[in-house]
Amino acid sequence: MKTLPKVFICPQHWGLGHVTRTIPVIHYFLRKGYPVVLGSSKAGSDLLRLEFPNLKVYELPDYGITYPFKNMYLNMGLHLIQMHVAIVKEFFAVRKICKKEQIGMVVSDARLGAAQPGLPSVIITHHLHFNLHNRFFEWVSDVWMRFFYMRFNQIWVPDIDGDINLSGDLAHLFRSKKHYFIGILSRFKPMQLPVRYDCAFVLSGPEPQRSYLEEELLLQAKELMPSKLALVRGTKSGKSLTKERETYGEHLEIMDFVSGPALNELICSSNQLVCRSGYSSLLDLCIVGRSALLIPTPGQPEQEYLASELKRKGIFYCTSQDELSLKQDLALAKEYPGYQAMDLGKSMEVILDERLAVLLKKP
Repeated sequence: MKTLPKVFICPQHWGLGHVTRTIPVIHYFLRKGYPVVLGSSKAGSDLLRLEFPNLKVYELPDYGITYPFKNMYLNMGLHLIQMHVAIVKEFFAVRKICKKEQIGMVVSDARLGAAQPGLPSVIITHHLHFNLHNRFFEWVSDVWMRFFYMRFNQIWVPDIDGDINLSGDLAHLFRSKKHYFIGILSRFKPMQLPVRYDCAFVLSGPEPQRSYLEEELLLQAKELMPSKLALVRGTKSGKSLTKERETYGEHLEIMDFVSGPALNELICSSNQLVCRSGYSSLLDLCIVGRSALLIPTPGQPEQEYLASELKRKGIFYCTSQDELSLKQDLALAKEYPGYQAMDLGKSMEVILDERLAVLLKKP
């Protein structure tokens, strides 16, 4: 029997979405008997340790991406040099881990510097095209991203091929012989549970925008009283909310992190949801069949594109962070159904079996 290679799985930490959507991929490799080592940074590493306490988790360089400006061009310009430095550091950090652990395969989620010469490598991404409303800037950014993506042996896109899909132009305008649609990645499952919360705020994403939204939601939550609310902060390093805990008392349950199963139950037992329009959040909403009020991160073109498209198609209601009127927006969000029943095609397990047979040249 052929020995399976040890796999290093390293999701990016731009918020927690890249980490959460790799969780079903990690479980896939464990079910198949692959030895697995993990790597991420900051809150991403914390979440991996929570979900996989028996696996080794390495700390990798963090890209340190923040969104201080509402203008996406300013945000991109600010981080261009910073990202290149982080990618170089990441490459050497991953190489060191691969030598130490005798890694036989690398699976990255959005870590552009993780590909290693001589090792089979995969990158998980849905963001293969930038919608910047300017053809020249789109071309430049697409060429830049393509340079890094094509260094991997395969590109796994968490979406469905065809006209009915989640990512739209972000993934479906890309052309290559290396990219494959692997279905909807989510650690969740649909659950029919009694309503526990009137509304749940599920936050993540880069600072300082995560904190800005948290502050605004907590301020406007007064208008929802005496509702039962839940706040999942998605960070351990946010400011103390002692005052807010005292103000809302038993009407507001505040959590820094929750495990996947606990968050699955929280979402399915909440009457309404508020979250970012991050792609991983949309994957989860697709699987559990829930609607939500979407608030894209200001200056993040991917989230702004997804939110506007979903609102245009009548699937989700969205509003900007600056224009948030929580009570009114929640009432409007009830009129939007979320994802309807979708044909998800082949299971992730079948697709990954096929991809790995080619990548590892298994008989």
